[in-house]
Amino acid sequence: MIGIFILTALAFVLSFVLVVVDARLNKVDGRLREIESLLPGYNCGSCGFSWCRAMSEEILKNKDIYIKCRPLRGKAKKEMEDYLGIEEVK
Repeated sequence: MIGIFILTALAFVLSFVLVVVDARLNKVDGRLREIESLLPGYNCGSCGFSWCRAMSEEILKNKDIYIKCRPLRGKAKKEMEDYLGIEEVK
């Protein structure tokens, strides 16, 4: 019985260590998550990227890429422009 308790406790400790190590090694830029949340999230590929995460990564490199997102319109587009600090050209 004590063996089961020890094994369970060991498994719990090791799983906790794995979660902490994974979080430290796979840090995600907060801006990436914010940009991805501003995109529609359709993963449609109409922008030329396979999914919205890839487009978010590219927007971090070049903020003018957001225009390639065809479903991004209206209020969502305005929010993206505000976040990126882009003024609307009329």
